[in-house]
Amino acid sequence: ANYNSSYASASWDIRHNFTLGFNYDIPFGKGMTYGANLNPVVQLVVGNWHANGIATFHTGQPYTLTAGGCQEITGGCGPELLSGSADQAPPGGRTPSEWFDTANFGAPAALSQGNVGLQSNTGPPTRTVDFSLFKDFAFTERWKLEFRGEAFNIGNTPQFGFPDGGLSDANFGKITSTNAGSERHVQFSLRLQF
Repeated sequence: ANYNSSYASASWDIRHNFTLGFNYDIPFGKGMTYGANLNPVVQLVVGNWHANGIATFHTGQPYTLTAGGCQEITGGCGPELLSGSADQAPPGGRTPSEWFDTANFGAPAALSQGNVGLQSNTGPPTRTVDFSLFKDFAFTERWKLEFRGEAFNIGNTPQFGFPDGGLSDANFGKITSTNAGSERHVQFSLRLQF
């Protein structure tokens, strides 16, 4: 057994992670830079809006390639790396139809577990921007109504799942799905505060 191939990154290892949160008072309406002298009806509709958001960008998580048909090997085995590196991008760059260069791999030799170790490859990154726009309608000092519109993954950027890592699979190296629930979601809410 090749115990060195078991030395690997943890499956939850995210190497690079950038998160940015922001809040912005749109400077339009009573008490603001622009539109301070609006009539009360226009002020009610267009004045004193606020925006905030969260941008999240991080690298993908490691995953393991597998191979079937290993003889006399227990606990599974991986493919044989024939050239290049396990996580090498294909010629022309990464696409969902080929996330890594599948030509670099072959079946493991008889009575071997292959030379590609655990967590050898890195999955697709996460790139999302969540955004909200909201406004308070004050009835008295104590009573107010907040309107809020929120969009999660506002750009509807695909959040791809892991590529197929089974050497003998027809989709080896291909991404065939996105992460469940990662598509854009929009919601509106009213909240009475007192």
